[in-house]
Amino acid sequence: MRIRTDNILICILWVVAVTLATSFWFNTAFGFNIFSAAHWEYIASLQAAQTPVKNGFYVSIAVTIFITILGLYMVLRPRTRRIRLPIMRVSKNTHEKNNIEKAAHELPDNDASVLEIPATETHPAQMSPQSETMAPSTSARPPRLMPSALGNQYSAPPRATHTATQNAPIGTTPVIQTTPTKTENWPELREIFTNAGYVIKPSPRVNGIQIALTAIGTEQTIWIGCVGVKTTDVHNIVEKFRGIFTDTLDETYIDINAFAITAPDADTSEFQDILKFNSMGELREYMEQNPNPPIPPDDDGMFDAYSQYIDAVITHMGKM
Repeated sequence: MRIRTDNILICILWVVAVTLATSFWFNTAFGFNIFSAAHWEYIASLQAAQTPVKNGFYVSIAVTIFITILGLYMVLRPRTRRIRLPIMRVSKNTHEKNNIEKAAHELPDNDASVLEIPATETHPAQMSPQSETMAPSTSARPPRLMPSALGNQYSAPPRATHTATQNAPIGTTPVIQTTPTKTENWPELREIFTNAGYVIKPSPRVNGIQIALTAIGTEQTIWIGCVGVKTTDVHNIVEKFRGIFTDTLDETYIDINAFAITAPDADTSEFQDILKFNSMGELREYMEQNPNPPIPPDDDGMFDAYSQYIDAVITHMGKM
């Protein structure tokens, strides 16, 4: 059983309400003031002298005690959390992908703008005069490459590379140059949260934005962090997670903690629930002051179930 501040306040409110209702009932039914010491001394003297008292008086005391204990139990009773893993169906997307690949293989070559690229090079000196007269002019429609001619490994080049492809000599294989995209892994972030006692999870791409860190802790908490991302985008990512949690969980509440490092709109942000840091050092100092609490002895495997649920959610979001 976990004692929380809100439960304590509810218990105090319940005891006060029952006390006021009891005082009203005893004043109305028996003319007895439960807040008066003289009245309690009078009842004690009657019991010492074995003077009979109305049975309803004792029944009312018993009912009041029972209602008080029942209300406190309903507030503090342990609740069994039910975590329902989301069901992900990807069969439809798989069939659509297979249909697209099949259509690409069966694409007819009767289009006048389709240019088949041979596997062997043809030198300009070996081209016949007839092929030179049939070469398209510079004002003609640029040729469209067949995916089957490149072994289904052709991908659309960037705009700057597309110009070089159009100006390449006919009969030669164009060279497509692509610039690799650098992806930051932010190992320092993982180190900070690992030292604070949190469990690191894979970081998916949500709404086209790569999350820098995803970590979970006890008491159903999750940390989501981004680097160099606007707080508005971080807020949208949090709402995406919160929507999935609401749709897949019944009574369990997951506390989402979000932060942004070097956010462009940190000075003008209106989201007070998103922590903003200017550097990794500030985040390290904050996490040293707020470590992850240890798993309670009465966990009964709930943290492992929560960890598996978060893994399923992250996998689902990565396929969206």
